[in-house]
Amino acid sequence: MQRSRERLEQIADLATAQLARSLGDWDLGLRELNSLPPSSSLAARLPAHATLVVVTRDSVRSYPQRPLVFVPSAPVAAAVTPDLFDAADELELREQQLDRAIAALAPLADQAATRADALLRIARIQRKANHPDAALATYTSLEQESGLNTTGTPYSLLAANAKCRLLKELRRRQEASTEAEFIHAGLLRGQWALSREAFEYQWSELDHLGVPAGEPPKSEFDFAVLVSSLCDRWQSAMLRSGSSGGRDSRADSSLVVWNATADRLAALVTAPDWLAATLNLPANSSDVGWKLIPSGAPSGTASSVTRSLSEAQLPGRLEFSSSNFGAGASGSRRSLWLAGVALMVLLVLASGYAVHRGISQELRVAQLQSDFVAAVSHEFRSPLTTLRTITELLAQNRIPDEARRQKSYQFLDRETNRQHRLVEDLLDFGRMESGRKQYRLEPHDAFQLVRAAVAESSEEAAANGFRVETNLDSGPAIVQADEEALRRAVRNLIENAMKYSPECRTVWVDATVEDHRVSISVRDQGMGIDAKEQRAIFQKFVRGNAAKKAGIKGTGIGLSMVQQISEALKGEVRVQSKVGAGSTFTILLPLAGD
Repeated sequence: MQRSRERLEQIADLATAQLARSLGDWDLGLRELNSLPPSSSLAARLPAHATLVVVTRDSVRSYPQRPLVFVPSAPVAAAVTPDLFDAADELELREQQLDRAIAALAPLADQAATRADALLRIARIQRKANHPDAALATYTSLEQESGLNTTGTPYSLLAANAKCRLLKELRRRQEASTEAEFIHAGLLRGQWALSREAFEYQWSELDHLGVPAGEPPKSEFDFAVLVSSLCDRWQSAMLRSGSSGGRDSRADSSLVVWNATADRLAALVTAPDWLAATLNLPANSSDVGWKLIPSGAPSGTASSVTRSLSEAQLPGRLEFSSSNFGAGASGSRRSLWLAGVALMVLLVLASGYAVHRGISQELRVAQLQSDFVAAVSHEFRSPLTTLRTITELLAQNRIPDEARRQKSYQFLDRETNRQHRLVEDLLDFGRMESGRKQYRLEPHDAFQLVRAAVAESSEEAAANGFRVETNLDSGPAIVQADEEALRRAVRNLIENAMKYSPECRTVWVDATVEDHRVSISVRDQGMGIDAKEQRAIFQKFVRGNAAKKAGIKGTGIGLSMVQQISEALKGEVRVQSKVGAGSTFTILLPLAGD
């Protein structure tokens, strides 16, 4: 038995030394890798069936070539001066002169800087004017554009989606199916430079286009996730001002070896069976078997030999055993040992579950708060940058035209009012959360307060190309309410309806009396809310997955405020929604005296 153990010890030492040498060769090879495909001498030193990745500041390349369904950092759209489209918006939205609006957009469609945005608007107006064939032709032209809209989505992808939906409306099923398959294939081959959130949203939209896509292909998706994590490591390495490298094992048992310099990051991704292909046991070890033991797993039996992989800069251990070692071991002892291990594992799992549940809840709250801080920072930073720029231009008298100066003043007034409302919302939300909010409940005409809230939102709605239509009962409806709080709740619902309606530019506000209660409804035809999320969205800091995937910004406190205000006024708020068909939020308040 002693001789068998010594033999196992020798084989284990040889195997781990061999593994360390192989990984060292791979590291050296990656240091030399600057272009793809690799040279023949370099390829001979690297493992078979592996993927090489080279990331530079301008590109991501792989060998053998693999599609990248989303990119680590999506390109940013070039800024377009919104004033260029004011005349067309006025003709379309206020005067409803659609043909003149198209004519006003035609010169912009001939300019490279505004062509894509103009074509998108023209197609929308053509659909509104009931000219579907003209809209299809415009969308086809837009599919050839390579630019991005303000949300970072390629115009060509927007056009393909809109074209597919229009073909379905026209019941041209074969053409719609062809267009949907084109989008499906383009997403799979990485035709569009999308962020991860944008890719996941576009993939989920395939079901609505008639392609039952299910989950994204795991291998392509995991490869894109891997490339993104490599880019993050590269950026971290550059912040430390130097080259670096590392090795990681993945969930599918494959291995990632990477090396970063200031100019590029090179990585090698092995196949899942890389360890079996790398280890070459001596010829006299046919009876020896081995396996990889993850970190934290129980040690092997007394008849096995283990070696740490720390020298190879990898987690876990290698365990070697021989079929001829300890043949007379006691079966009863083994059974007792297994029973003890099983009991220990059960105790560890039970304790781990309790700890995991508590930590998961804490992490979820921490993540929601982190998302909230990031969202609020964005809500302030972006408009403040614009306000500062326009203020500097006015202060330095660099806007000589009086009409443009007046527009600048109007923009400053609108945006500062918007920022003021956001600050007031945040302060009020803090008072609500701490229980310090005082409501002045007095008799008010609910319909009059709704009209005031709509009037406050109309200017911002018109500036963003929206129209708010109201349908209110004629008589008064007296409720006990705090005037400012109720107007804020209705205003929040209108702003949400506009934010989550990228296609339909109309919001409907209805108010009526039914069953001794006032019903105030805000309805849109936007992206809708999944049924599983409809209860959670009223919690503070929580936002729907579709909104996050589409890159729509928000603080996650608006609906929580609406619910708290409704309950403070002895009422409630309800939601009816269907994904892709829009949402209706309804505030129900009791009539005064009932």
